Amino acid sequence: MPNLCVLSINVSNMDQAKQFYCDILGFQISKVYSEEIISLENEGLSLVLQKCDRITKTDYPHEAQVIIGIETADVSAAISNYKSQGVEVIFDTPQPCPPGLYSAIRDPFGNVIELLEFTE
Repeated sequence: MPNLCVLSINVSNMDQAKQFYCDILGFQISKVYSEEIISLENEGLSLVLQKCDRITKTDYPHEAQVIIGIETADVSAAISNYKSQGVEVIFDTPQPCPPGLYSAIRDPFGNVIELLEFTE
């Protein structure tokens, strides 16, 4: 059976990416490979910020894409927190999903991140 080992997040501005993923989301840098590749600390699957040329703007949730999911104890509080920091929030109120509730935000490069509150 295949084993997922890394998730690369393409970003067009590494300084802005570090500010978003570290200062706002709370990740820490584990290794700087180069100016174009930085690894973030995460238990399990490795997260890598990788420099690309331009941003994306997919029509979430209507277009095919890989979506990052971050677990949160309180999705409503997470929505408020991210809004107060100027993050683009896609759903202003929690949406039901099979394991509980979710919302979604967009990073400065157009990547969608779901916020998941497991209640089941």
